Amino acid sequence: MALSVRPHLDADTTEKYSLEQLSARKTAEVETHLLICESCRKAVAASDAYVAAMREAAAKVRKTEQNAMPHRRVAAR
Repeated sequence: MALSVRPHLDADTTEKYSLEQLSARKTAEVETHLLICESCRKAVAASDAYVAAMREAAAKVRKTEQNAMPHRRVAAR
């Protein structure tokens, strides 16, 4: 069986791959395709970078929100 560069990965598959949301079978298919397709490797690298940046930004927002929350006092009963 010859490997084919076509069809390229679509944006949805690329995003799900970066987010590790594909089944094991689909992940294997994507990784096989990435072995031979530079264009899709670049798309996955860009998607991976975007996902990493969004995760980092979300972590900073959570930390900022936690620091900004006033400490709650537990009322004595």
